[in-house]
Formats: sequence, C-alpha cells, structure tokens
Amino acid sequence: MSPAESFVAFFSSTSVLTVCLWMTGFTLFAIEFFQPLHGAAYISGISLMSAAFVTRMLYGSAGEAFMFVFLTALLIFVVHIVSLITQKRDWLKVSRLEKAGARRRKYGTLIDSIGVANTPIDLTGNVTINDVNLVVYSESPIAVGQKVRIIKVTSDKIIVERADINTDDED
Repeated sequence: MSPAESFVAFFSSTSVLTVCLWMTGFTLFAIEFFQPLHGAAYISGISLMSAAFVTRMLYGSAGEAFMFVFLTALLIFVVHIVSLITQKRDWLKVSRLEKAGARRRKYGTLIDSIGVANTPIDLTGNVTINDVNLVVYSESPIAVGQKVRIIKVTSDKIIVERADINTDDED
C-alpha cells in the first residue's frame, strides 16, 4: 500500500464523532493561542482532543492512534510557530493593564522631578530627567533647553509642564 493510500485509509476509518471532537478541540486550543480566554479554551480544547484520542484508540489500532497523536502534535507545533512568527503571544505575557501599572510604578516616583527638554515639546518631545531620556507630553509648547517638571504619569503618558524659576534655585 502506498503512503497516500495508507493516509486515506487512516482517515477513512476515523469516526465522525472522533473528527468532530478533534476539530472542535483543536480549534479551541488554537483560539487560546491567539485570543486568550484565561485558559478556558485551552482546557476545553485539550479535553476534547483527549476524548478524540480515546475514541480513536477504542475504534482503531494502536498504530492509528499513534499517528493521530503524532499529527496532532505536529499541528500544535505549527500553531505555536505561527504565533511566535506573528508575535501574537507577546500580549499573553503581560496584559495591557499590567503594562500600564508597571509604567505608573516605574515612573510614578519621578513626579515633581525636574529635567531639561532635549527637543521642542509641542504635545510630545524628549526630556532628560535623572540621566534618563523620556518621551513626554505637554499641553503647552516648551523650548529646547528649558527646565520641565513631571506633573502626572498615566497609563500611556508622562505629562510635563514648564518648571518655575524658583524651583530651579532649590535644586
């Protein structure tokens, strides 16, 4: 029997129940890779694929069950590689809210710190504060070389204003 004929024979002996369980399980598993549902789709997908493996073992030979598991592992590997290539798993590591909280924790201590504008700040610009270059936002224009003060750190912005001359004397 040729490889193509054995491949067709392998899938022709698979029951509709096994195919439905496996396809639903694999789809849920793949969904969890690209759109996390807090593990619900992952657990459901693994459970359904396991049920498909069991039904395949009950109604087929051990060799057919092994091939079924091998092909599934190969497809899971492909999904993983696609997710790495497309960088879709990046936000699984740290959610947007956690990133926002990290920004507040990291830069929140800089509130009221004084720095110098490296570029003209007309809505956005660069400043140096404590030897760190930061991208900042300001509602009013600030010229290069002027002193600035961080007044607020939000989830997506570091907001500055022009520093008073009196404050410059204190530092």
